[in-house]
Amino acid sequence: MDIKNIPNEEDLKFIILDDEVEPIYDAIDKSVYNAERFKCSFKLFDDAMNGGFKSGDLAIISGISGEGKTTLAQTLTYNFCKQGLPCLWFSYEVSLEHLHKKFEDMGISDFYYAYSPKKNTTGKIEWVKAKIREGYVKYGTKIIFIDHIDFLIPTNLKTTDNQSIMLKNIATELKTLAIELNVIIICMAHLKKLPNDKEPDMQDIGHSAGIFQLADYVLMIHREKNKGYKSFGGDTNGETYTNNSIIKYVKNRETGQLKFIKCQYNNGKFVEVTENYE
Repeated sequence: MDIKNIPNEEDLKFIILDDEVEPIYDAIDKSVYNAERFKCSFKLFDDAMNGGFKSGDLAIISGISGEGKTTLAQTLTYNFCKQGLPCLWFSYEVSLEHLHKKFEDMGISDFYYAYSPKKNTTGKIEWVKAKIREGYVKYGTKIIFIDHIDFLIPTNLKTTDNQSIMLKNIATELKTLAIELNVIIICMAHLKKLPNDKEPDMQDIGHSAGIFQLADYVLMIHREKNKGYKSFGGDTNGETYTNNSIIKYVKNRETGQLKFIKCQYNNGKFVEVTENYE
């Protein structure tokens, strides 16, 4: 050992109990390492996540406008509530009345454990954080849905921040919030305009690479196009899309396994129609 590398008195003043260097197996938070899993009830996805989401996770749902982001989030809510897992919604884009009607169509009445502020007073992260705390204290809500990220306002907003910087800062705060409050945050994000026939990927999320870089999971949803469809005429009765939607993991920090499933819209929610898709 080179004695010159031994910490001197000047170095030692920076060592405090919480950041002392030690073996990784001693440094890890055992409660995080053995964290409880929350199943989304799509088996292929749960298996790819080592059993489901865990507290501290940030997930992004994205897709072309009108192709099922909110419906997918409500389907996940239905699946969580059916397991007795309360969920908290911040619905900026869809009215609570519309949200409620969709939940009723799903048949959630016997296990309706979805909650929301009476009014979205603001999109400021500080307010969102306060409501997450309130929801947990009053109803035990551990899974948070935010529809969608563009409505949020970061804590330290500067007039010089462009949309990309602002969204990256929001994603950073959401991830920090999920860890700090020990919750799961699932947030919707829009895509930028895509060329025809391009299958969306996480790089297509509007305005900011920072959104998908900070997320633990990114789910992409799109309608399945009818392969026989032609823009002007054809043999598909003019139907551009089939009745199926494709839900795909395009990022999975937990295992790296990128899976997809095929679903159909049934009674207000997505129901898997195939198994073992990879």
